[in-house]
Parts: sequence; C-alpha cells; structure tokens
Amino acid sequence: MSAGSDVPERAAVLAFLAASVDVGPGPGGPTPAEPDAAAVLVDAVADLGLPPGSPVLIAMPNGTITLAAFFGVLLAGAVPVLLPPVAGAARISEIGRQLGGAALIAPRIDPARYGATTVHPLGGRCEAALLDGRAHQRYQPGEVVLMTSGTSGIASGCLHGVDALLRNADRHATAIGQRPDDTVLVSLPLYYSYGLVAQALAAFVRGSRLVVSGPPFTARSFVETIRAHDVTVSSLTPSAAVRLAADPPAGPAALRVLTVGGDELDPTHVGALLADGPQQELYLTYGLTEAGPRVTTLAAHREPEHRWGSVGTPLPGVRTYQRDSAGDGPGAELVVESDTVLRRRLPGGAPTVAGTVATGDRFDIDADGYHYFRGRSADSVVIGGEKIWLPSVRRIAAEVPGVRHATTTVYRDDRNELRYGLDVAADDPGPRLAAEIEHALNRVLLRAERPHRITLCRATTEEWRK
Repeated sequence: MSAGSDVPERAAVLAFLAASVDVGPGPGGPTPAEPDAAAVLVDAVADLGLPPGSPVLIAMPNGTITLAAFFGVLLAGAVPVLLPPVAGAARISEIGRQLGGAALIAPRIDPARYGATTVHPLGGRCEAALLDGRAHQRYQPGEVVLMTSGTSGIASGCLHGVDALLRNADRHATAIGQRPDDTVLVSLPLYYSYGLVAQALAAFVRGSRLVVSGPPFTARSFVETIRAHDVTVSSLTPSAAVRLAADPPAGPAALRVLTVGGDELDPTHVGALLADGPQQELYLTYGLTEAGPRVTTLAAHREPEHRWGSVGTPLPGVRTYQRDSAGDGPGAELVVESDTVLRRRLPGGAPTVAGTVATGDRFDIDADGYHYFRGRSADSVVIGGEKIWLPSVRRIAAEVPGVRHATTTVYRDDRNELRYGLDVAADDPGPRLAAEIEHALNRVLLRAERPHRITLCRATTEEWRK
C-alpha cells in the first residue's frame, strides 16, 4: 500500500526497478547487484520511521539504487530531494538547513559533518543519517523537491506533486512517441529534472525498460552503450549533442529517438545530427524545473530547415504567452501555464498562482506557434550544460571577510566558449584573500559552477589585477 493516493504502488516500482539495468563507465555489461537490492532499500527507508512529509536529501551517483531511494522515500510518506553526488558537506548542510532536511541518504556518510550521531545501513549500497530535528520542516506525502541551483540560488528548490511530474513525463513520452517496448538510456544526472522526469519517470509511466549510465559523457561511450543494450530512446543536453554532432558514430546504431533538452541547439548542429547522428528521429525540447519540467517539443526530422532553430510548440495541456520584461535584447519573457508547474518555491515561497510560472527566458513566437529562444535573465548563464545562478556566486564571495563588493562578468574565451569571471573589490587584495575566496566558493559550488577567473582590486581604486 503506498503512502498516498498520488504515489506509485510499491509492486509497480519494484517491478520497474527489477527490469532496469546499471551500466558502469564505458560500454561494459550490467553492474552486478543483489537481486533484491531495491526492495531491501525501499523497506529500510520505511524502517527509519520518518514523520510524514519529512524532506530526505539523496546524494547518490546515477544508478537504479538512486531511483530506489527516490521511490523508497515517496513510499515511506516522506519527500525526496535529489542532490549532486559530488556536493560537499557544506553545500549539503546548507540545503538541509534551508529546506529543513530530516535525513541524508548517501553511499558513505561521516555523521559528524552533518551534526548527526549515527548512520543506518540501507542494504549495503548506501546509508542514512538522521539530521538535527530542530531544523525539520514538513511538506505533504506525495511531494518532491527538485533543486534549481542554476535558477534561483544554491539552496533553492521547487516543490512539486509526484502526480504532476508523472503527468509531465507522460506528455513528454507522447510527444516523442515513446512506447512500452522501448529501452531508454538515461545518461544525464538523475538530479536534473530532465533526467529524472523526461527519462526515468517517462520510462516508468510507459512501462519502458530503463538503462542507467552517467557522467562523464563521450560520444563513443554513448553510442557503444546504445549498441550494447539495444537502446531505442535517449536524451542529451545541447552541449553533449554538439559533441555527438562533431563526432558521429561509424556504422549503424539502434537508436530510434534522440531528444535534446535545454534552451537551444544551433541549426548547424541540428543539420549535422539529422545527417549523421545515430538516431532515426530527432526532437528538440525546452523546459525548466519550475514548469515540471518539459514545455515545448519540435520533431526536427519532420520540419523544414528554417525551423531547426526552434524548440517547437507547447505540449498538450501547456499554454504559453509572452509579457514585456525589463532589459535589452530580442524577444519577450515567456510565461508558462500548466497543471504541472511547481506548487511553490523553496525555501519560504508563496504558493504558485493559477499554475503559472514566469520563466525569465526570452522568446519569439511565430504565427504558427513555434517558439524561438532568444536569451535569458542576465543573472543566469548556461556553461557546459550547467545553469549557474550568478547572484549566489556573488553572495558567497561577498561574505568572505575583507570583501567589499563582488560582481560577475559573462564573456567568451578564445575558443568562443561562454565563460564567467568574478570581480572582487576588497580592503586588502592579495594571494591570501584570493585563496580564501576560492576556498569559500569551492566548499559550496560544483566544479562546473565555479568562475573561470577571479580578479581582485583594492576597494578604493578602479585598478584591477589578477
């Protein structure tokens, strides 16, 4: 019996996980696992006895055991919060403090680093630590927190109902023609809403077989995994799709559907994938975590070339419109209206009004309803597939003693790749302060989120130095 009417049934979850396969680095074969590992983990999470609605932080590498933890938390009546497995203790502790985390699940936990006293084994593949009860918050059974560090802050999240996530997953699966007899490869991080909802949950609702791989991405390992496991559906970020387009596979591959999710993919790369990619059908999609997450889809293989720069039209049940927004640049801010948008922002956000979310992304929409991405808020930037919320970076630097002011600058390097730098005005700039700033950033930011250059100047002058 599940913990709430909106939570999938235990038997369906365990059957789905039992049919799924883990793939290690490279093509290889399935990762050996205990036959009942998922069931053991699901029951062990229930045995923790967490109060209903307790948020549980899950910092696990890609794998079916991560999905077992996700579903196990839901089945126990608690609220899963998926985090990057490489997140440090400082970042995890900050998220736990902001969201009121009741427990942490990870492969190995040093309880002292999180203010806990003991750890509880969860079947040998991971363990749990109960966090300081004074900080707990409660949500509702059947809810999920999806983190949005690249949109609103390092410790911010979106509170969703799992029923809405499953609904969005089903709509996405319909848009790309996903079938029960498909095998879906998820190589994107499961803590991404795109990897979790559009791939893992879409496979669950459609009854498709799931193959779980993970970062780092290479075009060769991606194609070899497709061949080794007869994968028919998979998804990439725009940056990974560019690498695949630049290094197309030699020989046939069984991939029927490839989707690319993000903001935009240059039409040149779309053309290269259509000509030489491993897929028969190519879909370009747009979405954001706040929307649940998928919003629009373009069947690029069925469209004329002049539409390859588009991310398509809204999914059924999704309405979009534009509103004027401050700032220069083409297009206008896109607003999404759907029954899959977040319930509220965390921490402390008010409930979403009328299922509407302002994206902060600028679009043009043509007369036929096709959406063309034109840019985003100046306070966020996508680098290497990671969306980075620059105010959080500036805040971390500004909190270092001796720093007067911090600004960020987005630029392109000699290879025309997008980068950002951090400029710091300080009382006593020098190597020691630079090291302290780097240490503060490294404690909280993932490697891909860190600035590519840090420049210091004395607060009383306009002279900047490296």
